[in-house]
Amino acid sequence: MAAVFRLPWLISRSSVVCKVDCRRKIGMAAVLLSDKSSDPIQKLFAEKLKDYKKKSSSTGGGLVDMTPEMKTKIDGEMQQIRKRFGEGNLEEFPKFDFTKN
Repeated sequence: MAAVFRLPWLISRSSVVCKVDCRRKIGMAAVLLSDKSSDPIQKLFAEKLKDYKKKSSSTGGGLVDMTPEMKTKIDGEMQQIRKRFGEGNLEEFPKFDFTKN
């Protein structure tokens, strides 16, 4: 019975939360989609994001500006992780088998 009395309050509260959330998302999208920026720092940030996106797509989704030394270090670390965790596929969630006693 108490839930029936709380229903109008929950409905009004959810509409307020939805309005705030939508306003926040629209505000962020407007900043990212606009071509001109009023703030020089915002403009520089948007340019860096676009530059990083271009570099990332040209490397095939790998790390941007990776040196051969960094590549060998990452490969060594991944090899240690594979040894430590059983040579399995590191990109899939492990499967657990629980038995009842």
